Amino acid sequence: MAVQQFALGALPAAPTGRCPEVRRARKYLEATHESVSGLLDSFNVVHEKTVTSRANAQGRLGRDELDLLRAALVFTSSGLDASCHTLVGECLRVLVDRPGSTAAKKFDLYLDEESARRADEFRAALKDPNPRAKFIDLYAEAKTKASYQGTDDLKDRVKDLLGIPNKTVDTKRIASLSGFFVARNDIVHRLDYVDPRSTSVKRHHRSPGDVVAECDLVLGLVADLIGGAAEVVRGK
Repeated sequence: MAVQQFALGALPAAPTGRCPEVRRARKYLEATHESVSGLLDSFNVVHEKTVTSRANAQGRLGRDELDLLRAALVFTSSGLDASCHTLVGECLRVLVDRPGSTAAKKFDLYLDEESARRADEFRAALKDPNPRAKFIDLYAEAKTKASYQGTDDLKDRVKDLLGIPNKTVDTKRIASLSGFFVARNDIVHRLDYVDPRSTSVKRHHRSPGDVVAECDLVLGLVADLIGGAAEVVRGK
């Protein structure tokens, strides 16, 4: 009996041309793709053994199978954070010094808003041998210290922050990841229990096809954010 195999699609091509600011983010993305692919390979092995050991091939997935699918979603989320944090941190250092850029305008607004609230840190930055570089460090740190909790977060703290245009990464594409973030938060914050406040031990059922599709959506979007950031940095 043939058992369906599940695998990620290939990543979109890496940006062409010289742009060292996106190189490390792309490296993290490729490492994530490799790790999630490995988890799906393990799922396929376990799933095949489970299916061939029972008469009903349409039976529900076992705990080990579901845990591998949950791990694939969590690894994808970790790769999203690592890649996008790195992308923002390294591209901002170029873009905030470009007059009139979206990043430069947002940096100026940040200085206005934060100067009173973070007085001690700002005074220390002013005493630094290179104050502007220190302020840029504080800005990049503020924008990358927390994980991305939802689609609005990803839009505001990556796409809009770097000035990546809609023609490169449409806002609707980012909004389409809402299901992924719900699943990720259920797993990370609630161990995937349907109602963690009750005595029930029922957990969300994950479809392997749906998990692969969600991971593909996320990794493909991150690849395009990296490509879009490269275009902005190069001034295209």
